Amino acid sequence: MKEITIKVPDNCELKQDGNIYTIVEKEKKLTYKDIARELFGNRKDIHYIGEYGDIFKTKSKGIYDLNNCTSKRQAEKLLAINKLMNLAKWLNGDWQPDWTCLHERRWYVFIGEGDKIEVSYSNYHCGDIYFKSRELAKQAIEILGEETIKLALCTDY
Repeated sequence: MKEITIKVPDNCELKQDGNIYTIVEKEKKLTYKDIARELFGNRKDIHYIGEYGDIFKTKSKGIYDLNNCTSKRQAEKLLAINKLMNLAKWLNGDWQPDWTCLHERRWYVFIGEGDKIEVSYSNYHCGDIYFKSRELAKQAIEILGEETIKLALCTDY
């Protein structure tokens, strides 16, 4: 039997169907870099958050900046989420939700009917930012204001 050696390129693989061998390109997994290249490819308009929370608009020079946003609204939303997270951390102190305890109430804010900010609790994980009491969740709304809370929770960015 004669042996044949074939060097298969790194981006390809050898497929066998009976006695027939075919070199095919490997199926490429979609990565965040692929998506970022599409959204923020060279010379596309982007918004980004500066080190002092200012939002800037420019033409992209690359794709690897993690604070690139597709719109000013998206950048504003990120800042609002960060404010809400920082405030929750400060108000809650060392408290962390205990997801093993089904009886512990974890309070959160949400946009209810009529676009009104409301406070509720859950014994199960249903959101991202929790407060250890109803009073602290209401205090967060008072401190940040309804517009910032709505921006943090909105889906239109």
